Amino acid sequence: MKKKVKYYNIPNEYWHRIHFVRPRFKSNIENVLLYMANECCRIPKCSCEEYRARYFNAIKMFPGNIDMTDKTLNNWRTEIPALFGFYVEDKEADVTETSKMAKFLHENQDLTQFLRLFLLSFQFPGGHMKPQDLKDIIYHGIKYKPAKMIIQVLMAGNEILSEQNEIRNMSISAEEATYCIFNDIRVTSGHVSPRAIAKSILDNRKANIKYYNPKDIKVQSLTGKARSKGDITRYAGDILDYMEIANLLEKLHGYYSLKGNEFSALKIFKEDKTWFDGYDTFYNKKVIETADLAKIEPYWFEYVNDSLKPNLFKTDIRSIIGDNEDIDVVFGDRIKDIVSSDDTTTKDIGNLGEAIICGHEKMRLKINGYKEFVRLVQIVDSPSYHPGFDIDSYEGDGTENHRYIEVKTTISKQRILMYGFHMSPNEWRVASTIKEHYCVYRLMISENNKALIVLRNPVALYKTDKIEAEPRDGMEITFPVDAFDLTEILAWKK
Repeated sequence: MKKKVKYYNIPNEYWHRIHFVRPRFKSNIENVLLYMANECCRIPKCSCEEYRARYFNAIKMFPGNIDMTDKTLNNWRTEIPALFGFYVEDKEADVTETSKMAKFLHENQDLTQFLRLFLLSFQFPGGHMKPQDLKDIIYHGIKYKPAKMIIQVLMAGNEILSEQNEIRNMSISAEEATYCIFNDIRVTSGHVSPRAIAKSILDNRKANIKYYNPKDIKVQSLTGKARSKGDITRYAGDILDYMEIANLLEKLHGYYSLKGNEFSALKIFKEDKTWFDGYDTFYNKKVIETADLAKIEPYWFEYVNDSLKPNLFKTDIRSIIGDNEDIDVVFGDRIKDIVSSDDTTTKDIGNLGEAIICGHEKMRLKINGYKEFVRLVQIVDSPSYHPGFDIDSYEGDGTENHRYIEVKTTISKQRILMYGFHMSPNEWRVASTIKEHYCVYRLMISENNKALIVLRNPVALYKTDKIEAEPRDGMEITFPVDAFDLTEILAWKK
């Protein structure tokens, strides 16, 4: 006799499926965000119409988008600002300007930190939602932060497993997060503790209880056709994926668990008390007008942009580049200090890049037979001024000519294909003076990929149309992905 399958059921009165913006570019989100932040920073404060036109054109010029329909491109146009708030519109004054969020990402080049800050402020209700969806959220008494709740549930689950002498970590799937957290009003309104949620998930596993039931009336579409499992779990899955990219969770076989070496960041989420209260007064009203909810949206994005705290999350660089017992031998004592320090902040990413390139240069000269120059390669570290470059090296061409190197570093969870960067007025001026002996080393570090592109004499490259440079407090440099060959990072020990 076939064993009857048991399904996890949320009572109808407690079921509410949460909706929020799902970007079409989610599978390539890091490259898109970095590119769009860069492009937004190139658009000056201007009329709403002009900004929208330039913004739309930037989306169209993203690699692979040139042949997309206007409808698809317009979806991008609305999704990016709705979810990430890359620009701010003042429709009454007819003015649009690039937001602090976009500028923060562009200037810091740290996608891990950016997504953590995004997830920390992301809440229900929030201005990223349509007014009608906000209305439903408020009527159901929903008030919660999904990333915070997921982390609290996983931490509580770890405590339960430890009490049971289990030698494993708590994990959660998109299905479990959907049914046990996202779509249960008892949870999203704050009436169920993280420990109770974790216990329910663990108990369900022991009882072999399933979650997705195609016959359940609650998962039927308006046409009467059952939605797919992916359609039901997509919103919880999005948050879990964002948390993985932000290096808060790690994924194995469809299950997400806490990232082991990110205790400080996880603790910030667990203990977070921040909250946007712009919608709170609506919870006491019997009748809510969507027009009144729409008026709160500008205040939401103002809150999100003002919530940016550059040093709140300290990027664990070792978790990106991987452990290496000989890391100090390969890169020098400076990189060892950077990756092992508990006080590492975003600004230290630049120091990491410099240390890697310094090691690369020493190895390049050694391999080419110029050992006498190896000890002379140095990172230029002046507290009083910036000479316009980071590393003083040598060409290694039979002469004693120096090679002056400016290092531009980006770190991310996934591989980055957007190579643009900013040069300060001083860097561009020095590059114009030194010419062929000035090089920009564009370094991109992700969990499974380390890429380096060397741009010699960037001013000449600009004048010969090899790269694009647009003035904005210096120069915004962009170039096609396939315009230059990758350079092997010689100092990277594999």
